[in-house]
Amino acid sequence: MLVLILLTVLVSLGFGGIGAMLALRTGSVEAVESAFPLFFVSIFMSSINLPRDLIEADWFRYVATANPISYLVEGLRSLVITGWDAQALTVGFGCALAIVVLSLAGASSFLRTRVAR
Repeated sequence: MLVLILLTVLVSLGFGGIGAMLALRTGSVEAVESAFPLFFVSIFMSSINLPRDLIEADWFRYVATANPISYLVEGLRSLVITGWDAQALTVGFGCALAIVVLSLAGASSFLRTRVAR
């Protein structure tokens, strides 16, 4: 249960960091709000509705494989449905940490730029 909460917090922190990065870069509320459709499409073009091995359409399986949200979902799904799947959890945590590090590094860089102005 604790691992599930930790992975969920990392995913939330990563997506929040992306929003903060957009806000600090543009300085516009509209830019952050306009990112919602992109998040929405990327979530539904992942394996959130169906595991990748059950997706029959080749193009959709390819897009879901290239989408990092699929790996976050599969890590969470492995804890809830199948139990401890070390590979899915490792890839899920790695992807979540990469998103957190990149988004918070970008946000802090944009904050320094915005404060210096």
